[in-house]
Amino acid sequence: MWSYRLSAENLQELCGIFLSHTTIGKIAIGTAAKVADRLKDNVDVRNTFQKAKGETEFYADGVFVNTRNDDGKMEWREMKIGAFAKRECGLFALPIEWYTRKLPEPSVVSAFAAIVDKEEFQEHCQQMRRTLGVGGVTSALGDDAKWLWNTVRAVFGKTKECLDIFHGAEHISDCGKVLFESVQERTDWFERMRLVLLSEGFVGMERELGLLKTLDEKQQASVDTLLEYLQNNAHRLNYSERLAKGRAIGSGLIEGACKNLVGKRLKQTGACWRVPNANRIAILCAAIYSNQWKNAWKKPY
Repeated sequence: MWSYRLSAENLQELCGIFLSHTTIGKIAIGTAAKVADRLKDNVDVRNTFQKAKGETEFYADGVFVNTRNDDGKMEWREMKIGAFAKRECGLFALPIEWYTRKLPEPSVVSAFAAIVDKEEFQEHCQQMRRTLGVGGVTSALGDDAKWLWNTVRAVFGKTKECLDIFHGAEHISDCGKVLFESVQERTDWFERMRLVLLSEGFVGMERELGLLKTLDEKQQASVDTLLEYLQNNAHRLNYSERLAKGRAIGSGLIEGACKNLVGKRLKQTGACWRVPNANRIAILCAAIYSNQWKNAWKKPY
């Protein structure tokens, strides 16, 4: 309730308007549906996205929000987040330059979020496609969540998929912690394997992991787990090609949405939400994150 209390204080101090924080909360939640309708039918939203320069990308991820069920019990539920973006390609880059290259910022972003099942999330994606006038996408980026890639295939059909490089590197790091006791050995191996992943994808990683000898049972299990993870995402590890074409290989945009669109407002210490209320507040947060707040107050004609 902290944001509603702050709003009540500001209204009183700056405007001389006296409203309780609970009233402000009810107004915010009640306004969200109207905002969603106005953005869905607003031609300015479509025109802005259509006129923006760059290739069309799709990102998706999930973040858990503390909710309260009808029976009063608290439960962590996943809020699924999607984002369409347009971004111009950057300059050619080698795998070794992946972290230092300057990738152009997105020219436009349109995000949405809700606590829903995968079928409902797919419908949200379809609705956003219609709103923005998007046919297909150049590429889709995300982690290894099955619901994410199932959504991509269901909504866009066959498209170029890319596993977020930071998620892939995290699995390599986890394996290195099991293989090596020395921090320096672990770091050196991780940096070498990350470069192999960036340069050669699954083929290179399979070769390098196959060269490891004299592994104990725990170490072998860790290597097998990493290999299985990489094999399941083999077609999403085309980092070298994407770097050469100046495309993104990380899902930082959607990670930022998890933090700023959802986390900043819905994951406050001690916060607990009814699912319908969380979804309505997510509409308002998405409008702000997508820079659509002004359009949200324009009546559609």
